[in-house]
Amino acid sequence: MTEVEWKGIVWKAAYDRLSIKELLTILKGFGPMEILAFEKPSCFRGELSVSLSEKQTREVTLYHLEVLGPKRQGQGRAALEHLRKIFGGGLYVEDPGIIRVKNADQNSLPFWVKMYNEGLIDALDAEGCSLQPHVGDGEAKPTVADAAGKAI
Repeated sequence: MTEVEWKGIVWKAAYDRLSIKELLTILKGFGPMEILAFEKPSCFRGELSVSLSEKQTREVTLYHLEVLGPKRQGQGRAALEHLRKIFGGGLYVEDPGIIRVKNADQNSLPFWVKMYNEGLIDALDAEGCSLQPHVGDGEAKPTVADAAGKAI
């Protein structure tokens, strides 16, 4: 499988075969919507997709993030800061329920809510919890869904 090191992270297609040129085009936000696997050795790894918004800025949807190594304190925050610095656009966390995702389970949900409140992620969409982008002066509140998926 083709891999490319870009901005200190090793990138590859998560499910398809892509050339180096295709990988770099996707990372810049101009290619087709593909899920990419990434790893910063001994720090973190995960899966994301990159798209170009209507305002021509890159938007990242993060499907999986796992910190690596013996020191875990602050590694998740550092990973999110690094990804925001690389892409410079919105960072959305999503659990589409169709791929192996470890983003918003009972153990990690407080982390994601804290990262949302600190502005490191722009939205969280997962089964049982939804945090949408801040709109206007009102502060966004988490929406927790019941088992049937209805907001409560």
